[in-house]
Amino acid sequence: MRRFAVLATLLGLTAAAQANPFFIGRFQGLKGDPVDRSAFAIFWNPAGLAGDGGRLHLHLMGVNRAATYDRVAEWNGETPDRAGSNAGLNHTGATALAPALAGAWGTALGDFDLGLGAAFYVARAGATNWRPAFDAPAEHPGAVDGPQRWATVNTAMLIYSPSVALAAAHRPTGLALGVAPVYNIATLDTIKARTPDGTTRLVDDRGQLAEGRILLEDGSGEELTWVVGLRWDVSDDLTFALAWHSEADLRLEGDAFITFGTAEEARERSVFNLPVAQTLHAGARVALTDTLALRPSVMWHEWSVMERQVAINVRNGEQLMDLARDFDDTWHVILRGDWQAGEIVTLHAGLGYETGATPEHTFEPGLAESASYEFAAGLTVDLNENLSLSSSFFWQQFEDVTVRNSVQKPTTNGTYTDARQYLTLDVEVRL
Repeated sequence: MRRFAVLATLLGLTAAAQANPFFIGRFQGLKGDPVDRSAFAIFWNPAGLAGDGGRLHLHLMGVNRAATYDRVAEWNGETPDRAGSNAGLNHTGATALAPALAGAWGTALGDFDLGLGAAFYVARAGATNWRPAFDAPAEHPGAVDGPQRWATVNTAMLIYSPSVALAAAHRPTGLALGVAPVYNIATLDTIKARTPDGTTRLVDDRGQLAEGRILLEDGSGEELTWVVGLRWDVSDDLTFALAWHSEADLRLEGDAFITFGTAEEARERSVFNLPVAQTLHAGARVALTDTLALRPSVMWHEWSVMERQVAINVRNGEQLMDLARDFDDTWHVILRGDWQAGEIVTLHAGLGYETGATPEHTFEPGLAESASYEFAAGLTVDLNENLSLSSSFFWQQFEDVTVRNSVQKPTTNGTYTDARQYLTLDVEVRL
């Protein structure tokens, strides 16, 4: 029983693994990209930290998510007597605030500008809280958690990222280089429904309750990654930039609590690998006039590193699971513009399109992602030469997905919708 309990627990974690593409980093709002020169260049491109003087930057982001999953009984092989408990439409929503802080200091040394930086931020996170199904059949008590419960009841994943940075720029050529080590601290809590045989049956052969719950509590892991950036200021009107974020291979370990039907609760220590893609982000700034500039950029994420997940029993080192994920690399194309509308006000706008990481056959409710479109608008107000405020609003709309070829166990065939909104507020102080 103990060996099986660990295996079931790790199967229960796969829904949280889908959270990794869930990128929430919107530091500096619409101004955040590889040509950024604020203190949050430590994330976007540390080469932008090189310069004379000091900068402090406070960022606050509010995020809202609304998604649905409709588990179609016929597509998942649910019999009529189980359809009322294991099929149907459910909704999830999450609203949260995410603060971040960054600071930078620079000085001139001959033909060079030097820069130092430090920051604390959350760039990746995921959370789902599905609505209770109070109209579910009372004879099946687990059904109150909704038809998606076989993949996830609720999940919360955060990756905290404190970072420092060093940058240098050669003024005669306009070339700059920056490096930032990032210490990533990941936490995970997740709960899902599960039966001993991995099916969605509600009672066993003796007519007793078969459905149980699997909880991973306080799963955690750490990993050091790097951000390396290049910048070339060709002139005051033209800049090119490139930033690389290295891959992480997190190992999350936590206590697992497993209950099946009327059996006693089991507890084991379990661990599994959680790859996070490396990223290349290239961008430019082109000043068309004294008041209008365009900032195109493109990002590539190597999500194909999430090909398989291997689960290990901490107690004896036995390999318990080798699970295919089959994620795809993604591309994100963005076009942003800045218009100086007055002496102290600058308006910003942006459009973007990103391909999806999750193929249909491994799609799951909660945190899987399809291709998405992004629309955004914002403004910056320079209150004086030392203080500026900016705010941006982003709408991220994901393409609807229909899945009829699920390889998940239990299967997750059905229809999916997803939309997210972000509101950012940034305060920058130039010292």
